[in-house]
Amino acid sequence: MEQMEITTEMISKRVQKVKNWTSPGSDQLHGFWLKHLISLHGKMAQQFNEMLQKGSISEWLTTGRTYLIQKDPAKGAAPGNYRPITCLPTMFKLLTGIIADRIQDYLEEKNILPDEQKGNKRKSRGTKDQLLIDKMILENCKSRKANLHMTWIDYKKAFDSLPHSWIIKCLDAIGISKNVGTFIENMMEHWKTELFVGNESYGLVNIRRGIFQGDSLSPLLFIIAMIPLSTILQKTNLGYQTSKNSHKISHLMYMDDLKLYGKTETEIQSLTNTVRIFSTDINMEFGLDKCLTVALKKGKIIESEGINMPNGQKIKCHQPEAYKYLGILQLDNIKHEHVKTVVSKEYTQRVRKILKSKLNGGNTIKAINTWAIPVIRYTAGIINWTQAELDNLDRKTRKLMTIHHSLHPRSDVDRLYLPRRSGGRGLLQVKQAVKEEEHALAEYVKQSEEPALIEVKNQKLLKAQQTKNQYKKTALQTRADSWHNKTLHGKFLDKIEGKADKEKTWLWLTNGTLKKETEGLILAAQEQAIRTNAIKAKIEKSADDPKCRLCKETDETIDHILSCCKKIAQTDYKQRHNYVAQMIHWNLCLKYHLPAVKNWWDHKPAKVVENEHAKILWDFRIQTAKVPEDNTPDITVVEKNKVWIIDVAIPGDSRIEEKQQEKLSRYQDLKIELQRLWQKPVQVVPVVMGTLGAVPKDLSRHLETIDIDKITICQLQKATLLGSARIIRKYITQS
Repeated sequence: MEQMEITTEMISKRVQKVKNWTSPGSDQLHGFWLKHLISLHGKMAQQFNEMLQKGSISEWLTTGRTYLIQKDPAKGAAPGNYRPITCLPTMFKLLTGIIADRIQDYLEEKNILPDEQKGNKRKSRGTKDQLLIDKMILENCKSRKANLHMTWIDYKKAFDSLPHSWIIKCLDAIGISKNVGTFIENMMEHWKTELFVGNESYGLVNIRRGIFQGDSLSPLLFIIAMIPLSTILQKTNLGYQTSKNSHKISHLMYMDDLKLYGKTETEIQSLTNTVRIFSTDINMEFGLDKCLTVALKKGKIIESEGINMPNGQKIKCHQPEAYKYLGILQLDNIKHEHVKTVVSKEYTQRVRKILKSKLNGGNTIKAINTWAIPVIRYTAGIINWTQAELDNLDRKTRKLMTIHHSLHPRSDVDRLYLPRRSGGRGLLQVKQAVKEEEHALAEYVKQSEEPALIEVKNQKLLKAQQTKNQYKKTALQTRADSWHNKTLHGKFLDKIEGKADKEKTWLWLTNGTLKKETEGLILAAQEQAIRTNAIKAKIEKSADDPKCRLCKETDETIDHILSCCKKIAQTDYKQRHNYVAQMIHWNLCLKYHLPAVKNWWDHKPAKVVENEHAKILWDFRIQTAKVPEDNTPDITVVEKNKVWIIDVAIPGDSRIEEKQQEKLSRYQDLKIELQRLWQKPVQVVPVVMGTLGAVPKDLSRHLETIDIDKITICQLQKATLLGSARIIRKYITQS
């Protein structure tokens, strides 16, 4: 490896990976500032290079802050009852991240990293690689009725035990550049951390063995230190073969998780002994209570005496319980049913916790997608899920959402799983998440040139005819078509077709700031899922009168209740209308430097406000010589050289285009009169929003005309939808 020199480009690239607001170490520097103070990157590169060339490093840079967090208050102050969380200086993580990237590049260029080690390996699936290979071996053994001996090795405090001297020897052996090697050696000599319990410091601790945890370089150093073990095991020429001429697999590693494979008891004894000797030489110990061995003869598990250790101890043979390898319970095969039960329970618990929280609608879905779904997705391709089991998990999810008022019981299922930008709620379907992962794994294995993964492909462990993207595209299109073609659930789409700006109509969904209960209610209203009198009488065929419960004149549909009922036109409709108009008035006051409160919802529009810049009239009857039929717009803005007539309307979503044209024509007489009297150009600006969020195609242009910058279309939507939700809750029983 050539002498390393850090460039400004390296810093600019690496700093993008630094998290913005992660708790910093002693430098108290957040990543956000490193990303935005780009003028400092050149100076930082210069200082980092000085450290590399001199091999020296400031002590503050290698000093962490370790906070001891008590696990269980009932157990008191026992040392084992504390969990250490270490915060490293942000500058240290940046510097070591750059060095780690360069070392990783070098390891890949020279093909030094063994295939058996998947920790920190780029372009691999990490633990999924190992689990796939392991599953292939177990199933091959069963199908061929072959002999197989396996040992799971657990190290006792592996990351805290590794000698620094061994790390230096390994770095030298693989040819790391002198300046990087010297820097790492000096850096490890200065590693220390300050212990804190609460805000009280308990002093500094020098780290004489093991690695720092919390930066990018330390795990890579551990992997480099374990490369010789893989090399030694490869040279034994022992291991399991899936067929006579296939590649021998002696071991799989993920960081310190090690599993050994042998054809006979002698082989597994030899492999285990090799690992023990190597580990002893570098002062790493087996955690024998967590090690396990198992023997299979003709594909069936048999009793064995275990593996004897020189100190009189032994690695025990299998017990009635199985072994948890990389999160998956197994023994002579993977315990599919047990894993399904455990992960299903964990998944539903997480979903329940999320739904009990006070997260808004958007964040609720995001939390399920990022915290609950991965529990199931991790098992995809490893655990044999049936369609029925996955469908059942999806039903449980929807049931929990309904129980917590996040999903209406009659709401559309297809729409729930569509992206928010397309009008859905963006929830990841469990079945689709599993299938996508299986397709992605199949595609990955198919393209791999690694011998063990080629065996996985040859064994046809993954059966997928499409790529992940093809499957996803087909699934989403099928779901979208299904939603659109439904008579009731797809009615909203038919109403706004060709009339609304669809991208902006779904802004309230992509923004996701409504409460999950309100979000679910609005979507149910769009889907005609609310049990109005008309729905009860005409769809459910009940004996109920379909007429409106308020005016008794017209069939009670959602559209009628939200925009056409005369009984609440001057109360609920007016209140909703005024909220939207109030937002615009508030923004105009800010624009013209007129008195305005901090938040629009606290704003109380005055009939007339004015200064040297403009006069703003609120719901003001404008006197003219010729009295037009409509002379009281919601807002009138009078500037020195121009006048704007602004009128707000919230019609049914199917009538937004008509209402917009109606507003333009309605105020033409007033516009002509004002132009004649005031000798100024006058412009009519209709602000129209559908009761359930439909946005006319011209709304953006109209808002740009009056130049409001504090209120967005999404905020206008939100005010409208909250008003509509209030009306639904007030007058319609959600049964």
